[in-house]
Amino acid sequence: MRIEAPLEQGHGVASWAALQKAGATRTDLRRALSTADLRRLRPGWYATPTADPAVVEAVQRGGVCSCVSALRLHGVWIPEGHSRVHARTRPANHNRKVRGFCRRFGRPLREGCAVDDVTTALAHAVRCLNREDTVVVLDSIMHKGLLSREEIEYLLRSTPERVQSLLDLCAMAEAGTESMARLRLTDRGYRVRPQVEVPGLGRIDLLLGNRLIIEVDGEEYHSSSEQFHSDRERDLEAYRLGFLPMRFAYRHVVHEWEERVQAVVAVVERGEHLPMPATQLTADPMLSLP
Repeated sequence: MRIEAPLEQGHGVASWAALQKAGATRTDLRRALSTADLRRLRPGWYATPTADPAVVEAVQRGGVCSCVSALRLHGVWIPEGHSRVHARTRPANHNRKVRGFCRRFGRPLREGCAVDDVTTALAHAVRCLNREDTVVVLDSIMHKGLLSREEIEYLLRSTPERVQSLLDLCAMAEAGTESMARLRLTDRGYRVRPQVEVPGLGRIDLLLGNRLIIEVDGEEYHSSSEQFHSDRERDLEAYRLGFLPMRFAYRHVVHEWEERVQAVVAVVERGEHLPMPATQLTADPMLSLP
């Protein structure tokens, strides 16, 4: 039975239409059901025993996996607070105003794969997420090369101006916590440059003023003790070059921001971010304003 491709694309879930397109026959389907290689989720939809639970739930509810749940399966960095399964349903259900499903700006789309592609999932996410979370998701999508800036601009052309303008806040950050920190510092009126190349250090996450380096951990826990020690050696080298390195852990950004950001505020209020460092940057001209 040639069902591997549609099932792989749907993380273990596929429609009968997709299975047929892959070459499966009704005899193949009956055999797979009898041997428990597949199980029926709802009319016309089937899953393997190891199918992704989020996709299974979305299909059992009468939709397909979409929005942030689909983006997460595509490897996009998703902020905390979106643990429930996000799904969308077929246009007929929208007409009946079935609740509990995500919607996009514009007309609803027909169901296809059990897991929406990045473009379709993003079209629903920008209506579902708040301002900061949308920027985080857009940054991650562009950083991973899943969609280009031009492709996202085209996708957002039918959304409200408030949504389209969020793309101007994006900087293709590697981690969502970096996006959060950058956006929050910018909202405070600080001029922050992302991803600056510093001779002797390499690329840094954020530079505030001329010398305040802000590095942000993208995960809740360090991947290894070697990475931990490498980060500290990097901080010492930054001091030697005349910079002020400041490192924010995942929890500092996600759970303790208002308390931890006061360290940045204190440095800026004393003007310690302004003196020129000993080394010259190879990126844009140095900023002399906070």
